[in-house]
Amino acid sequence: MKDILILKGGSVEVSGVPETITVLPLGRVVSSKGEFNVDEDSLREMKAQIARKGVDLVVDYEHQTLKGVEAPAAGWVKELKLGDGSIVAVVEWTPRGAEYLKNKEYRYLSPVVNVRKTDNKAIGLHSLALTNTPAIENMTPIVNSDNFEGGQKMDMQRLAAALGLGPDATEEQIMEALQAMAAENKSLKEGKQPGDEATVANKAVCELLGLKAGAPAEDVTAKIMELKGGTIDGVNVLEELKVLKQQNAQRDADEAVTLALKAGKITPAQKEWAQSYALTDPKGFGAFVEKAPQVVPMGEIDLGGSVALKSDKPDEATTLVCKQLGVSQEDLDKYREEE
Repeated sequence: MKDILILKGGSVEVSGVPETITVLPLGRVVSSKGEFNVDEDSLREMKAQIARKGVDLVVDYEHQTLKGVEAPAAGWVKELKLGDGSIVAVVEWTPRGAEYLKNKEYRYLSPVVNVRKTDNKAIGLHSLALTNTPAIENMTPIVNSDNFEGGQKMDMQRLAAALGLGPDATEEQIMEALQAMAAENKSLKEGKQPGDEATVANKAVCELLGLKAGAPAEDVTAKIMELKGGTIDGVNVLEELKVLKQQNAQRDADEAVTLALKAGKITPAQKEWAQSYALTDPKGFGAFVEKAPQVVPMGEIDLGGSVALKSDKPDEATTLVCKQLGVSQEDLDKYREEE
């Protein structure tokens, strides 16, 4: 990846409404942010950069394109070429831009040059600007512009706001804030500041999770995700709890059915149905048992699952139950024979 820096280039005076304007002289160029070199290779790199981007290079007003505000175009560069020892641009001016130049309301052209640090050579143009301040001091460079290979444009004002700094923060203040943030982040990871509340909290969290103080963020995240999934020390607690709840529900259902059988509210033949009812709707089954009449005489209840008949003929209660359950006399006689 190339190390790239955008600098304000030297300004060029514009007279009238020229179709071709000088952008940069070949050779050594001195700008308010440093010196750089311009040659024919610079022109080739600039043209290649414009071709990759696929849009015309803009000529704006007072470098508004750099400021993240409304930036109307004064003109568009249609071609870059060599002319009279300089890189020149053929510009198509907008009516407004041409009027400004005609009335001499703007007199200078200021290019924003992309400079490669490895050889200090100009290799691209971010934009051109009409300005009346040809020597702009304290202009913040834009590092890793997204218009060029290997980088992204950095909005310094947005960065300052994200760091809690004002819009007038200098580059040095922004860098100091970034360095302080990096140092704080490192100390939190290492857990080397016992007096720092954030570090203490970090240690406490790690201890609760069964991790060492200052454990990597990915280890903390993994442990928390385990807990969310219900796993503690390799045991899925949620699954264990689910099984336990099922066992308790089955036990309660069995007890409720047994009590209903003892009270004569259901017959042994109804036991399977009653267990299903009590398991799926305990409250509903309880209400049923409470309101149901006694259908089996107490002396004839066999909790083992069969009805003990005391005579050769079924009594009145047995006959009534069989009738309610749809058991025919033939089936009842067959059952009695098997008994």
